[in-house]
Amino acid sequence: MSQYLRAFRSHWRLILAMTLLGVAAAGAITLLIPPQYASTSKLFVSTSGTETNSAQANIVAQDRVPSYAQLLGTEQFARGVIEKLALPDLTPSDLAENVEAAVVPNSVILEITVTDESPQRAQLIANTMAADLVTVVTALETPDPITTVDANGVTQTTTQVAPVKVTVAQSGGIAAEPLFPDPMLNLPLGAVVGVLFGLLFALIRFLMDNTVKSSKQIEELTGATSIGGVLFDPDMAARPLVTQHKAQSVTSEAYRQIRTNLQYVSVDNPPKVMVVTSSVSGEGKTTTAINLALVLAQSGQRVALVEADLRRPRVMRYLQLVGGAGLTNVLAGKADLAELIQPWGDGKLSVLAAGPNPPNPSELLGSEQMGHMLAELRESHDYVIIDAPPLLPVTDAAVLAVLADGVVLVTRYGRTKREQLRAAASTVRVIDVRVLGTVLNMIPAKGAGGGYGYGYGYYGYSYQPDPSPRELMTSRKDRGRRARAIRGRTTADVTAPSAASPATATPGTGSSATSDSEQGTELSSSATTAGRSPQ
Repeated sequence: MSQYLRAFRSHWRLILAMTLLGVAAAGAITLLIPPQYASTSKLFVSTSGTETNSAQANIVAQDRVPSYAQLLGTEQFARGVIEKLALPDLTPSDLAENVEAAVVPNSVILEITVTDESPQRAQLIANTMAADLVTVVTALETPDPITTVDANGVTQTTTQVAPVKVTVAQSGGIAAEPLFPDPMLNLPLGAVVGVLFGLLFALIRFLMDNTVKSSKQIEELTGATSIGGVLFDPDMAARPLVTQHKAQSVTSEAYRQIRTNLQYVSVDNPPKVMVVTSSVSGEGKTTTAINLALVLAQSGQRVALVEADLRRPRVMRYLQLVGGAGLTNVLAGKADLAELIQPWGDGKLSVLAAGPNPPNPSELLGSEQMGHMLAELRESHDYVIIDAPPLLPVTDAAVLAVLADGVVLVTRYGRTKREQLRAAASTVRVIDVRVLGTVLNMIPAKGAGGGYGYGYGYYGYSYQPDPSPRELMTSRKDRGRRARAIRGRTTADVTAPSAASPATATPGTGSSATSDSEQGTELSSSATTAGRSPQ
């Protein structure tokens, strides 16, 4: 259930969009559909029975009511109304569809409801149909006259009384508001439908999503330990050196956490030469390599950063250093390493550019000269960080990994597919190289719950700005008041003997006063310490 809730939370924009779309659609339908007004006439059906058989007469009347309702729905009845009211724009079938005859349950009341675009015409049709039904029922229910001839030859005609009669109990009125469309009903209904569709689409996207979105997934797919995660920072596209420009940010703290975890991957045999790579391009491996090198250098370590992505080099551009000659020149024997490696910052970080693009990057990176160069860097530096190409498109990273102490595998949240990560891990296992750790990169700042958090910032502990002088003064005054209050209460408690325990201090020794003073001083110090703001 929790994974579905996370899916809905991560797709909240889709759900919101579908909700707004549902409301907009309901509003459009409400505006486009012509309003329909309703008018209802009520008819009462009764019998001419006597008091002795009134119960039976009521049953007869109830039996008749459904039949009368059927009469109202016939086209012949509707045709008579149209001709009577001279409504040439209506056909009998159209009128019959706009008429609803309903029997009130357990009664002899028949309701005739007519809907029309005009409230006046709806009233006119409803009342006319009620009057016509009275006439029709009277004609149908009245028996034929009885003619008799007496003994004198005189003919007598006896008029029969209809056993059932229909009376108009209530005439239809003019509706002030349309029956439909109803904005107060349609808009909430559109919102509900939109939410349901949004949840459905979010669920479908979640079930069809095969990208990596948690450190747990990474560990299951690679078998390697997660050493950190980095939040998505929109500013890093323009300023990728986040640990340099925003040293106190949550993102910088995440890189420091990765640094610490790497330093303790193997206490007995700590890695010095590390290849930073990914499954495919666009996962942030270069940014990770640079910032990892920066935080290692900031901790006082001598770090060499090698731009070994010979196909798409970006390190020198991010660091704003001159490219030109570099790694390929050293490997080709055309220049010495010491001549081309460039210091950066305070000198703890050294950078080797990629150099000119070679025709055979894989062969060059796997050459004997590359091994000698890495050995030289290992001797002169505490750490060597190699920015390598991704594992799946080319073999460059695999070739470099054999010469290093291990691989740091970078995975991008919501972009790297599980099959890609599984294939990359398999490639590393085939060449028998250790995965030092995995990094989940570009985690959304919101909705990244469920095990994505690394570093203090994820748990609500982050850097705070220095307090203003006014805040410091207020804080000191508060601490002083609390300390005086505690000292006063403590002194009173110590110096005031109770009735059950009389004072035992020897007069003139001053021991009691000294004790009180020391205790008050200690409590004052404690109160001051307790009142300090955590730094």
